Amino acid sequence: MKLKHLFFCILLVFSCQPKEDENDLWRQVIETDRSFNKMAAEKGNSEAFLYYADEMVIKMQAGNYPIVGKFNMMKMLSDDPWDDFKLSWEPLRAEASGNLGYTFGSYQLEMKTTDGLRDTIYYGNYVSVWKRKDDGSWRYIVDGGNATPGPVTLKRD
Repeated sequence: MKLKHLFFCILLVFSCQPKEDENDLWRQVIETDRSFNKMAAEKGNSEAFLYYADEMVIKMQAGNYPIVGKFNMMKMLSDDPWDDFKLSWEPLRAEASGNLGYTFGSYQLEMKTTDGLRDTIYYGNYVSVWKRKDDGSWRYIVDGGNATPGPVTLKRD
């Protein structure tokens, strides 16, 4: 009989643990993505992409093989930094549950033409998959996107 009461008490304690608010997780992922964008603007793309990358990151690249792993990303960026262009983005949609989340958004890429005489602006959309680390921070584990004819917006049906 005592064992049954002990089991019931343990079950009651664990069932009363507060569940994480998915709205709070959603806000955390959105704010992390926005902080990532802010860091890219202030400190450069290379530093920001490395800082927010998970150790096991997969970074897709248009027309090329993906970069797999943070070490390989560091090596690639040391040979070819991503700081000769301005990349900015804004998350348009996000979801998060437990330790995983994603953001989908619009980006704008500004760079000089090959003759260096004028700015060219490209638009696109992206998706990033985020993983929450043990310390509560979020790092992207998969990131990629594609060009679009103009700025991306999402309309609700």
